[in-house]
Amino acid sequence: MTSYVLLSPRWRKVWTDIWGNKLRTMLVVLSISVGVFAVGMVYSSYLMFQRDLAASWETASPANASLFADPFDEELVQTIRSIKNIKEAEGRRNVNLRVSTSDGQWCQLVLVAIPDYFKQKVNVVRYISGAWPPGDGDVLLERSSMTELGVNQGDRIIVETSTGRKRSMKVTGTVYDSSKIPSLFSGNYYGYISMDTLEKLDESRQLDQVDLVVEPWVLRGKDTEPIKTVGRQAWRKIEQGDTLVSRLQVHTPGEHQMQGAINALLLLLAVLGVLSLLLGTFLLVNTISAILTQQVRQVGIMKSIGARKDQILRMYLSLVGAYGLLALLVAAPLGALAASMVTSFVSGMFNFDSGGLELPARVIMLEMMVAIVVPLLAALGPIWHGTGVTVREAINDYGISGIQAKGRMDRWVDIGLERLKKLPRPILLSLRNTFRRKGRLALTLLTLTVAGTVFMAVFSVRSSLDATLDQALDYFHYDVSVQFTQSYRTSRIEQEVLQVSGVKAVECWGRTSGRVLEDEQKESEASKNVFILAPPVNTKMIQPQLIEGRWLLPNDESALVVNTEVLKDSPQLKVGEPVVVMVGERKLRFTVVGIVQGILAGPIVYASYDWFTGAVQETGRARSVQIMANSSDAKEQSILGRALEEHLKKNSLRIQNVSITWEQKKRIRSQFDIITTFLLIMAVLLAVVGALGLTGTMGINVLERTREIGVMRSIGASSVDIGKVFVVEALCIGLLSWTAGMVLAVPVAGLLSHQVGILFLKNPLAFSFSFLGVAIWLGLSTMLSVLASLLPARNAAQLSVRDVLSYE
Repeated sequence: MTSYVLLSPRWRKVWTDIWGNKLRTMLVVLSISVGVFAVGMVYSSYLMFQRDLAASWETASPANASLFADPFDEELVQTIRSIKNIKEAEGRRNVNLRVSTSDGQWCQLVLVAIPDYFKQKVNVVRYISGAWPPGDGDVLLERSSMTELGVNQGDRIIVETSTGRKRSMKVTGTVYDSSKIPSLFSGNYYGYISMDTLEKLDESRQLDQVDLVVEPWVLRGKDTEPIKTVGRQAWRKIEQGDTLVSRLQVHTPGEHQMQGAINALLLLLAVLGVLSLLLGTFLLVNTISAILTQQVRQVGIMKSIGARKDQILRMYLSLVGAYGLLALLVAAPLGALAASMVTSFVSGMFNFDSGGLELPARVIMLEMMVAIVVPLLAALGPIWHGTGVTVREAINDYGISGIQAKGRMDRWVDIGLERLKKLPRPILLSLRNTFRRKGRLALTLLTLTVAGTVFMAVFSVRSSLDATLDQALDYFHYDVSVQFTQSYRTSRIEQEVLQVSGVKAVECWGRTSGRVLEDEQKESEASKNVFILAPPVNTKMIQPQLIEGRWLLPNDESALVVNTEVLKDSPQLKVGEPVVVMVGERKLRFTVVGIVQGILAGPIVYASYDWFTGAVQETGRARSVQIMANSSDAKEQSILGRALEEHLKKNSLRIQNVSITWEQKKRIRSQFDIITTFLLIMAVLLAVVGALGLTGTMGINVLERTREIGVMRSIGASSVDIGKVFVVEALCIGLLSWTAGMVLAVPVAGLLSHQVGILFLKNPLAFSFSFLGVAIWLGLSTMLSVLASLLPARNAAQLSVRDVLSYE
């Protein structure tokens, strides 16, 4: 208490303003804390992502490129390692099986066999727990798969081999493989076995993948072209031994394979930080305006006893600085904690190691600037204006009644209210008061409108994601697709498939991979691999979305239809122009007759089944079969897919993969849910800021209208009537913000949908505006408006005539 007395009068007033009105102090500190928290969380998360992602990726010695081919002997890896500009090469074997999960479902399991676990140099699989290396007949599970499968170390899993036989394998440990897309996103589970175990799974002791690391001097920053050139050389070397290469996968140097998705999430977090800071600033301006509105007479008294404007200005700026320091003490540790939680959540989701909590000095410096410098700059305008009143103006201050309606908007409001004069008088008063303080109304509307715009745009992004997914999967009109490890006679495939109950229609397709040659004489300038599908020209199981040209016709021989994904790597392809596609050692010459839209399908070209199978010497044979089910029920289609797989394996058809359309759709949608969850969190936080802003605005209005409330009391207005005035006014502001937000949500949703599509799918989303989001925000904005007005309305209703007469 002694220290308080020793303070000079101006600093005692600052202390009184902070401590004497705790609710107001909490509101100001909260408004600043929102921005500090959001900026600190986003920047800390960004730095921790950079640190952890790079560390996890580099410790695995990631491959620059990977080649996938038909099985080959280990000696071929040594040959590839001797190619110029290749620093290191290692081989693996991938075996696609089915595994029974803890809930009895059969899912896809990829078992990876590594020749020597102790001498790994590329895409290093790291030991976490249990046995090392895997024993004969045992399996180590990748940690992301362990969680998704719901098994523990020491449990046994049942797998089904490509020949249909079931094997029991013991899970003896856990490993981490950063080169694998997490099970949550890929839909596959990953296990690691010894080469000896391959024979127990009815597989040959051979490899089918080569991972390459190029020499450092080959690399040119993030450019992947030099890596592609080396990868094509390795491709040709493998195919010289009559081994068909199916795919070349090139990795951007120093970049995690999930970097694009993580960057998209970081972008969303950055938008959250900027918007939270912006709206928190608006809220601060309104709150500082409230303080100065309440203390107009105090300013007049201080000036009457000799205080200069600069002294009063410094006093109020010091008050704002004190609020900022309090906000920093609250928000900085919360921001660091939230960043640690976000990083931990994302690292688990994207399967990389989290280094734990860190609060770098640069984050603290940024938070100090946001907590102190930004509020001081934002509050300077209101403080300059508020401290500029004369002694006479301050003494004659009577609140809102002193404001004269002179503007065009005021005249429009008066005309509108004249037409609504049959409404109850308290409601008319609320409508009129809404537009009294147009500057304050604009700030409050801006806060709520931004929150509503983002909220409605988020729902539209979700709707656009669904529309894109539906469009992508409706492209193919089959319910189940079965891919074989080799070609079989179409008559045999159809005969076996039709024996399974529930099959409505069957189509056998040719299927392989190849490369588009930019120059027939320069094989090194081939594109990345493209998937070649050869359906019957009268197919009923594909509905191409033509962009240019036409679809395949019965008389076509060397016609080719390409999708838009192919054009990204081979932009030279034009309708009517010739093109050479290299399949194995064969150069197939086509004419491009059409371009179709490609969504979520990868680079695909389509050729006539009859011509293509003859060109690759597989006439009357197929590598995949597409099935339409009798039932449209999702569960029955899943049962059909499992029955088909089991039946075909029992009849000696070796299966590479069984894909059920609705399950693919469900898995991709669950991945999209991660995006929309982040967006919804952003929208909810902004809605909270908007509600705080509206609460502050209504509190200011109660202060300004204290004497008017007394007049209403003196002429018989009840507490309910007075409270209703402020509730209705808040509802008006809420509805105005909803209307403005709905208008702005359309372009914002379109822009956000486009950006999310580019970042996550490399294609813009099919835009679909969500009217459900509009309806939900209408309900939320109404509820928030009512809740934000309840406390100010209660305070106004409790004011008595005596309180008003004593108000200064």
